[in-house]
Amino acid sequence: MRFDIVRKYMNERCIDAVLLDSPDSIYWYFEGEVDSRIDHTREQGSFSLLIAGNKTIAICPEFDYDRLKDEVLPPEVEAISCSGCEKFDHVVRRFCRSFEKVSTDNRRICDEKFSLLDEEFYLNMQELNDREIMRLRIMGKLSESILCEFAQELQPGMTELEIEKVLRALLIESGLEVPILCVGSDERVTRYVYPVSTGKKIQRYIVMRAVVRKQGLRIAFTRYFHFGKIPLEIEQNHERVSGVFAKAAIAMMKARNAGEIYEEIQKAYSELKITPDFNGYPLGTLIGYSGEKFEVSQNSNLPLRSPAAYVLSPRVGGIFSEDTLLMSDSGTAEFVTLSEDFPKIKVKLESFRVHRPWIMVL
Repeated sequence: MRFDIVRKYMNERCIDAVLLDSPDSIYWYFEGEVDSRIDHTREQGSFSLLIAGNKTIAICPEFDYDRLKDEVLPPEVEAISCSGCEKFDHVVRRFCRSFEKVSTDNRRICDEKFSLLDEEFYLNMQELNDREIMRLRIMGKLSESILCEFAQELQPGMTELEIEKVLRALLIESGLEVPILCVGSDERVTRYVYPVSTGKKIQRYIVMRAVVRKQGLRIAFTRYFHFGKIPLEIEQNHERVSGVFAKAAIAMMKARNAGEIYEEIQKAYSELKITPDFNGYPLGTLIGYSGEKFEVSQNSNLPLRSPAAYVLSPRVGGIFSEDTLLMSDSGTAEFVTLSEDFPKIKVKLESFRVHRPWIMVL
């Protein structure tokens, strides 16, 4: 558990307690070892965590108390049952009435006593331990390996939905969750940021965009496929966006904050004489336990932490170059979603050789 990190945060802000309600926060607190969810589509978990004094307390609904206590929660966590007839915010206020100040990730209960957790808390959530880093690496290599193996079965005339259905099943069978999996083809490849799969039959050109999750941690990547000879325009756009990504990755190893990465990406677009092509879509985000608290944006002073996982997603001519990077304490960047199997292009920059995924010819 990350009790010491939360305790330090509370002491620095003179807070009496921290209430965690979102599954992302609870996953992070338990280092990915405890899943609070029943319904995987909801933002709220099946229990809430109250960290106060020297205790971690799980506030559990009465109907699920026995299961949570017996099978989910670690023995050092105190489980408290609350009546299902009582509204959640009333339950929380009753348990927290002896505290003057409580910080929470739940926006619905904010008032004079309950304030939202601040930026520093979510900066702490960026940093990963050795087990989480290993989990990221396994997820990345496994996901792309499954994609490469499945690609050999692709044929013209298959529908986007058929491809998604089989690929999603293969990923789930390997113990992974798949919050996002988009399969787009031909003219839909460059037209949409998220070409959500349809019943359209593929002809020559395919994109697959995926976010994969395991034990709360997420990775994201995008890959392209083509039947037969690749047209010159498609090759050129892939080369250009690979160059932008390579510059962004090198900048990330030196940058102190998100704003510096943004400036380097803009400079890369300018040097390569490319019109920026993102229209509000983030050029990069924090990806680990949450992708909502960090974005590569102009003038952002949000500091980068390490070791931590980020996704970079520059776009040129409707083409993404997208992978998940693990930033280490030594300042190096590791592409956790880039395996040995996928075809690659080498981008030479300064003293670096940056490998980027190419188009797999089928």
